[in-house]
Amino acid sequence: PSQAKRHLPTILHQTLPPARHLDSSRSKNNSNVSESKHDMSFESFICTDHSFLSLLSTLGSPSSFWDASTPYHIASSTCEFLIILTFVVSTTSKNLSQVDKLWSILPAMYSFLCIIDHRTMLMALLSAMWSIRLTYNFHRRGGYSWPPWEGDEDYRWEYIRRGTLGGPWKLLTNQWIMVVFNFGFISLFQNILLLYIAAPAFVAWSVGMRRKVCDHDESESGSSAPDVCFLDFIAATLFLVALVMETVADNQQYTFQAKKYAWRSTNNNGGNKLHEDDKMINDTIRQYSDGFCQSRLFGIVRKPNYAAEQLLWFSYYLFSVAASGDYFNWSGGGFVLLAILFQGSGWLTEKISISKYPKYRDYQKRVPLYVPRMINLWFLLSSKGCGFDNKNE
Repeated sequence: PSQAKRHLPTILHQTLPPARHLDSSRSKNNSNVSESKHDMSFESFICTDHSFLSLLSTLGSPSSFWDASTPYHIASSTCEFLIILTFVVSTTSKNLSQVDKLWSILPAMYSFLCIIDHRTMLMALLSAMWSIRLTYNFHRRGGYSWPPWEGDEDYRWEYIRRGTLGGPWKLLTNQWIMVVFNFGFISLFQNILLLYIAAPAFVAWSVGMRRKVCDHDESESGSSAPDVCFLDFIAATLFLVALVMETVADNQQYTFQAKKYAWRSTNNNGGNKLHEDDKMINDTIRQYSDGFCQSRLFGIVRKPNYAAEQLLWFSYYLFSVAASGDYFNWSGGGFVLLAILFQGSGWLTEKISISKYPKYRDYQKRVPLYVPRMINLWFLLSSKGCGFDNKNE
């Protein structure tokens, strides 16, 4: 026993690993456990149903919803940053159209974050087409300039600042109330809305990831369902129809306004004189005199570009229905809020138009705002107005 006690330190030293090896091994095991827990947490997040309530329940978990590898994290972080940025820039530059500069860019950017399969690729490409068209239209109207915080401001904000609309709008003539309005509605709400209307892409991403990560049995047997279906075709067709309609409407409005001001500049004296021998030219000049386009698409509905924009994002929502199989899912709130916004925006624009153009009330009686009548469709087929005739150049 005495010899064993005397040689015990030597025996322990020979049989037990050094402490530094123990620490290294323990650290490596902890790292593996941590990675395993992270993978399990990420997989459990991917394999949830991704309903609105289940997404809310993951907000406090840094290794699931907020994982840097998910588009949920990247998009929400970007949105938070842009809320602060647009508020600071619009407040310091006195130009409230800072979110407008991002309106045509962000939904497409969020959609590209979600590419995981054929459906999400199609959604990203369609949103890119919409983005390029709208960005170009905003650019040619003077929306972008250098430095980037300058550029034309939406003309409606000046009416609101002056209080010419009356009623509750007069509250916004107060500087501090306008600051609160700028943060709460312009910067906060509109940035969230731009993320929300792209939410169908996040639903499609979730379904695509679930198919890749969670449906092991189906993927191994090769019996998994295709990632596109007939409803995707319907959604893409509706999207393209709305995009074409929006493009035509914006071009008609842009051309009409350019020719109207050219006509006014060269016809200050006797400019309202009509030629009895050409009814088409008379109708065109009459619209120049009235101040607003009333032909072609604008003879069907008063705001064809607004109507097309609402149809476009409704069709985008159909992709999430095709992906999830749920006719009503949380991403539908995006186009619903957009439609509500257009009701208010359309009402504001109409109120300003009434104050500028005396004959606009008659136009309101003839032509609906967003939903066309059959008689207006016939008017489109028989009309050649809106300032497109070369004889009137």
